[in-house]
Amino acid sequence: MIEVLTNPNEFFEARVKGEESLRIPVLIVLVSGLIGGISAFLMAGISLEMLSETLPPEALGIASTIGGISAFFGAVIVSLIFWVVIAAIFFGISSIFKGEGNFKRTLEFVGYGFIPMIFSAIISAVLIYNFLSTVQIPVVTDPAEIREALEPLLKDPMMQLSSFIGILFMLWSANIWIFGLKHARNLSTKNALITVGIPVAAYVLYTIYQLGVM
Repeated sequence: MIEVLTNPNEFFEARVKGEESLRIPVLIVLVSGLIGGISAFLMAGISLEMLSETLPPEALGIASTIGGISAFFGAVIVSLIFWVVIAAIFFGISSIFKGEGNFKRTLEFVGYGFIPMIFSAIISAVLIYNFLSTVQIPVVTDPAEIREALEPLLKDPMMQLSSFIGILFMLWSANIWIFGLKHARNLSTKNALITVGIPVAAYVLYTIYQLGVM
């Protein structure tokens, strides 16, 4: 498994000769989603804490529990959906280059590329936890004001560092996906680079834009 991180070309070259299996990729994506769910749980807590002086303690407790659990499992579901969607996008773009191989193999190899995202999710969870232990959460009286109150918090250097780290690990995943698509769809390295590069570049640029850098 380490080889997929250090030498993805040889890993997928050997793996493509074996039987297709989604068992390990599903596990990888689930672990990524579960760890990412911790960050989502913490972020949901910020929004509810802003309403600490607006909602009764009982209602706040119920809302915190429901909101946190929903955010946690929502992150897991989003990870699974993202996996399928990004694999479908790669499959579609690679078809332009007359890629061969079925979608299940593409889905399998794209799943292995989520391993760096596990590391990214761990780092992000640690950074967000540390951020929450040091920052003063503002209190709002109107739920409609939460989004506006969140903006300065999300621009905090520690939160932006978390996002930039996510971008770096996404690029690591992209490197794995290039070689995964090369073998899953029988593409040249150049065409696999284009296949992966277009959607990943769009994602990275959008993330940077959201951070207010562009």
